[in-house]
Amino acid sequence: MRTFAVTFFACGAALLFTTMAGAQALSGDEVVKRMDEAMTRAQDQSFDFDLITVEPGKGERRMTYHVDIKGTSFRRVEFLSPGDVKGMRMLVVSVNQMYVYMPAFRKVRRIASHVRNQGFMGTAYSYDEMSIVTYGDVFSAKLLSESDKDWTIELTRRPGQEFSYPKLKMVVSKEYSQPTRIEYFNDKGVLLKSEDRTNYECADNLCNPREMKLVDHTRNDLTTRMVRKSWKRNSGIPDSFFTQRALQKAS
Repeated sequence: MRTFAVTFFACGAALLFTTMAGAQALSGDEVVKRMDEAMTRAQDQSFDFDLITVEPGKGERRMTYHVDIKGTSFRRVEFLSPGDVKGMRMLVVSVNQMYVYMPAFRKVRRIASHVRNQGFMGTAYSYDEMSIVTYGDVFSAKLLSESDKDWTIELTRRPGQEFSYPKLKMVVSKEYSQPTRIEYFNDKGVLLKSEDRTNYECADNLCNPREMKLVDHTRNDLTTRMVRKSWKRNSGIPDSFFTQRALQKAS
């Protein structure tokens, strides 16, 4: 009987050890890798958004735009309204290589690095926040905390990367493997912007938020909301769509 008890407890301890090892916390970099994979799982994705910007004491400004994403870096944005921005397009080839097409000039111009942190079209978003698709190639990460529902990680810009923010703090949902909150800091640790991504919807093994809200704390808490109006997946968009030549052509 004693031998059975010893064997039973030994097996139980071994099982507990195995379970604990299997439940070992992910590292920050592993969380980012999981997140990047979840956000780029589709062959391509297309969205239509309402873009609503409000600054305290000033009127509301609304725009609509269409965005196509492919792979881990390609992104193309086209503004649909109002009339003063209609036809403007932006192409992202990588986080360090972005182009803009202005209908008035009928030319494609590369976006200089020194303007990438400026407000994009008067919104709270900058070119950098509009352009980034994956985070692991730009940031290393460490795990700060973990709960049943999410991970909280700190991201530090990798050497040689030109992204405007040296540090981010991010809350990543375990259900969606995507961020629900992002905080953007300067090199002194001052919070510059904060973003919330809410109302996630999932289809075809993909998930995306219906709404994103970014607050610029350096501009009197100017706030821009992106409200998703449509979402298409795996439409077969060719690589040639994400070129400077295609950017000049009408849709």
